[in-house]
Amino acid sequence: MLKRTIALMLVLLMVVLTGCGKTDNTETPQKPQNVTETKESYELQLLYCANDTLNPYKTISKLNAELGLLLFDSLFKYDNEFETIYVLATSLETVDNVCTITLRNAKFTDGSTVTADDVVYSYNLALQSERFKGSLYEISSVVAVDTSHIAFTLNCTDPYFEKLLTFPIIKAGSDTLKNEDNVELPPIGSGRYVFDEKNAKLLKNEGHYSADNNITEISLINAPDSESMEHYVEIGATDIYFAEMTDDTIIRMSSKKVSVNQTNLVYIGINHNYSPLKSDAVRFAISAALSRKDIATKAFYANATAATGFFHPSFKVVSDYQSINPLTDEKISIENLANIGYNELNTDRYYENDNGKILEFTLLVNKDSPSKVSAANLIAEQLANVGIKITVNALGINEYFSALQNGHFQLYLGEVKLLPNMDMRSLVINGGSAAYGMVSPPIYYNEDGSISTQYFDNETSYVSVVNGFYSGKNTIIDVASALQSSMPIIPLVYKNSLVFYSKDIEDVYSPSYSDIFISIDKYIVKK
Repeated sequence: MLKRTIALMLVLLMVVLTGCGKTDNTETPQKPQNVTETKESYELQLLYCANDTLNPYKTISKLNAELGLLLFDSLFKYDNEFETIYVLATSLETVDNVCTITLRNAKFTDGSTVTADDVVYSYNLALQSERFKGSLYEISSVVAVDTSHIAFTLNCTDPYFEKLLTFPIIKAGSDTLKNEDNVELPPIGSGRYVFDEKNAKLLKNEGHYSADNNITEISLINAPDSESMEHYVEIGATDIYFAEMTDDTIIRMSSKKVSVNQTNLVYIGINHNYSPLKSDAVRFAISAALSRKDIATKAFYANATAATGFFHPSFKVVSDYQSINPLTDEKISIENLANIGYNELNTDRYYENDNGKILEFTLLVNKDSPSKVSAANLIAEQLANVGIKITVNALGINEYFSALQNGHFQLYLGEVKLLPNMDMRSLVINGGSAAYGMVSPPIYYNEDGSISTQYFDNETSYVSVVNGFYSGKNTIIDVASALQSSMPIIPLVYKNSLVFYSKDIEDVYSPSYSDIFISIDKYIVKK
């Protein structure tokens, strides 16, 4: 490993904040006069796909998309607890749903200044990109106010809007650059590294505002397909590998690893048109019977975090207000069943009411996901322990979604990837893209079968509370409480990803989904 000494550069700390009306007030520390300090520098080795572009708006490979995190800065990113980190932005002020962002004095790698026009240009590219356009749904328009201010007009109130502004900022027009052989070059960015096309390396951007970085060079190994990528990972040819838990297969690397929080929520969906499931007591009984910890450990091989509420347990702003027990609470479950008349165990160990009927439901699951099939069978076992009968119906993916879209189900095991602003509307509000089985307005019933005015009332239903949050009336804590009190779906676990890294690297900490290299400026390589 090449080692040399370099002069100590200035460090600019990033302030971690959330919400609108926020400012990064960090000042650049002044370098003491007549003081010379040195530090060692290191190299890393990563994988990339030479046949794919490094243009973040055109790349299709996982590897090149991840390298884009090093080549291009965004306005914001977030840490592993979903706290906002200011990157190219230094402040955000909101007035009447217009969010005005101030840019820091940052430079592109060609020495030109990052301007508001570059941000607007990049935003328009993001709108056309499958990777980024889904995160921009709250934006009605974007304009450059002047060279250092951009105004985003929103179609709703969202205090966590800035977490969506993670699209990469490139120099306007630089996405059309080509080399002398007419091969497309990466756009010009302002990131921590710059691409050295001739030597297939990433070189440290000495002009970056946070350039106090031990890693001066990153060598790139071409992995043109999934087979070669898997081979290189397994033999340890790469120093860092991000394994996203999107399905049931994870390429594992013999090395150290650290967990990364995802916003992928696995849950039990409910058909609110089906009479027994209209009772909140039934939904509470099902929820209390579940050991989410066992589901995370056994079905998802510990690559998941047990839900303690509707929002991710690491989402600090609501973590103290979520109270779902990650372990089975059979007492609470049985009490809820008794309250609605299911209090006699029959010979099959299921609770029945005075009419001799038991609570039995069919649970749909996608048979192409072994982890979800395992989770569904575990759920059936856990509910049988409290006298509720579950029949698991595993369907192919097309049949599964057809049943959901046509309302031909009672319960289903689903997964949705929430955006980092934690917007639940698509999942729990009737008409949402994943709101299968929801009704509008939601109707809840008392123990005697009469309609409960507590939840039907427009001011107190969870629908009103959720919608009220996006009109500025309610807080995220109100939303967390209303969803947990109504249980329109039953949250189970949030899936995790993994960052594997070489045993020779130290100080790889808190990588996040928005930046797996978040602590690269602190890496120490012991090679």
